[in-house]
Amino acid sequence: MKLKSIRASLSLLTLFLLLNSSLFSQVNVELEPRNITVGDPIEMTISLSPPEDATIILPGPEELAPVEIIRMDTLSTGKHELSVRYILSMFEPGEFKLVDIPILISQADGTDTLLINPGSFVVESILDPADSSSEIRDIHPPVKLAWTLQDLKWYIISAILLLVLLIAGYHYRRYLKIRRGEITLPAPPPVPSHVLALNRLEKLRIKRLWQNGYLKEYHSELNEIIKEYIGGRYEINALEMTTYDLLEERKKWAVEEELFKQVKRLLSTGDLVKFARYKTDPHENDKSLETAFSYVDTTKPLCCHSERSEESRLNPPGDEDSSLRSE
Repeated sequence: MKLKSIRASLSLLTLFLLLNSSLFSQVNVELEPRNITVGDPIEMTISLSPPEDATIILPGPEELAPVEIIRMDTLSTGKHELSVRYILSMFEPGEFKLVDIPILISQADGTDTLLINPGSFVVESILDPADSSSEIRDIHPPVKLAWTLQDLKWYIISAILLLVLLIAGYHYRRYLKIRRGEITLPAPPPVPSHVLALNRLEKLRIKRLWQNGYLKEYHSELNEIIKEYIGGRYEINALEMTTYDLLEERKKWAVEEELFKQVKRLLSTGDLVKFARYKTDPHENDKSLETAFSYVDTTKPLCCHSERSEESRLNPPGDEDSSLRSE
């Protein structure tokens, strides 16, 4: 492309005004500088007075080889003057002579060749000849820079998204297997018997059965709650036993005498109401519920002993110093 561009520029210079004279009156060649380093530009200026009726063909890349033409400019053209500037360069060190550069003069009666001699110039190497390491070597390969957080950002985001997808896929697949019955979830741990008993006692208190005339139902449910608790806590079939039989097994669930007397009175009162239509007064009804709360709270496992919340108790338990906590 460079050669074609230069040839096109040279072709434009072949069209000049035709003059009357048939000889050059003056040709001047200047070359500056004459001492350069490899790749530096050299300026060569050719000035002449062309004859009339003549076409001038200036030297091109072939005529100036091995010097390379970087650029060529026409400084001035006129009826009696032509000035052209060449920007040249050389990429090899050494001394070079530009001699016998032809300029063609084409007229109606023929073509003449004018040879010009710009002289010589010196191209110096940029390398230090005394330095053996200054020899021309292959270009080093690119140096790999250390990774930065910005470089790793998309890798980190991709890894997090992949991890989230894997976790979501695992749980979704497990959910489908559970629905199809391929995986059986472990049963939740059973609710401790004392928790069940305290909850049922609290619900019994809220229902206000005896206050609404359901005295038999109140004592029947109260006895059932206490028997169910004794059966779960001490692993005996208390619900299938009569009150008499349960009291005979007292050493398994109430070794402390005072505690035994309280529960015995609660169960016996409930049987009288259920089977003998015994009418208890409000104080006895409240006392039976309070005894039930106190018995459960006193005999629950040692690891579960703590102060009961206000929502799960009727009244504060009795004197704890007089109660025996059974294992």
